[in-house]
Parts: sequence; structure tokens; C-alpha cells
Amino acid sequence: MASEDVVGKTTGETAVTTIVNLAEEAKLAREGVKAPGHAILSVCKSLVAGGVAGGVSRTAVAPLERLKILLQVQNPHNIKYNGTIQGLKYIWKSEGLRGLFKGNGTNCARIVPNSAVKFFSYEQAASGILWLYRQQTGNEDAQLTPILRLGAGACAG
Repeated sequence: MASEDVVGKTTGETAVTTIVNLAEEAKLAREGVKAPGHAILSVCKSLVAGGVAGGVSRTAVAPLERLKILLQVQNPHNIKYNGTIQGLKYIWKSEGLRGLFKGNGTNCARIVPNSAVKFFSYEQAASGILWLYRQQTGNEDAQLTPILRLGAGACAG
């Protein structure tokens, strides 16, 4: 999606990338540090944004993932809980808050690099496809269509 940045020019950045850009620029301005090369910074921002998004999304659903695993491995002859609410209450009473997030660190260690690479790959594929699309149509203001976004997602994995 296109967004308007501070100077008013339209860019092809996503909302997550825009937030990361603004946070990074504010930090650099506070510290008085000159920004590194745009290409390196862009790669790092995409990787960090993807990794953070993956970690946050996994952590948000961690209690349900934990419950799913416990439901799958419970003894069918000694059923402790049947459904979602009953299972979450059981985990809360027997293990507390930590029990709901048990195993989330391992899950995040797996998903954070995966999400980072996929997000970066999508950004690069979308940028390349948009460049080709603009070359083919001759329209420098053209934006990605839903089909082209689907293609970028397919390229990213």
C-alpha cells in the first residue's frame, strides 16, 4: 500500500516499515548519528520488522498453541479437559501465567528468523515486480494490483 511520508511524496512502504523507519530516524536524530547507507538500513529494517511481527504474532497465540498440544497428547482414558475454556482454566490453575506461555521461547526462536526472511523477501519481490510493472505500463505512478501482490507473496514463500 502506498503511504504519504513527511515530505508528501508517495512511497510503496507498508505500515510496519513506515513505523520502523520513523522509530529509527527518531533514534538516530536523538543520538546525533549519521544514518548508514540507505540499502543496508533498508535491509535491516525489513528484517527487524518481519522478525518482530513474527515474534509478536506467535506470542499472542501461544496459550492456544500450548492448549492444542496438551489436547493432542492427553491420555484418552484420563481426560482432564474437553474444550478451549476448560483447558485454559486448567493450565491457569495448575501452572499459572507461565504455563500459558511454556514453550513459546522455542517457538519464537523458530519463527522470528523465518518471518524476518519472508518479510524481507516479500518487500524485495514487491519492489522488483512494481519496477517491472511500471516499465511495462510506462506509468511511473502505477501501484501493485492485488494479483501482483499475490505474485510477490508467492515469490517470498
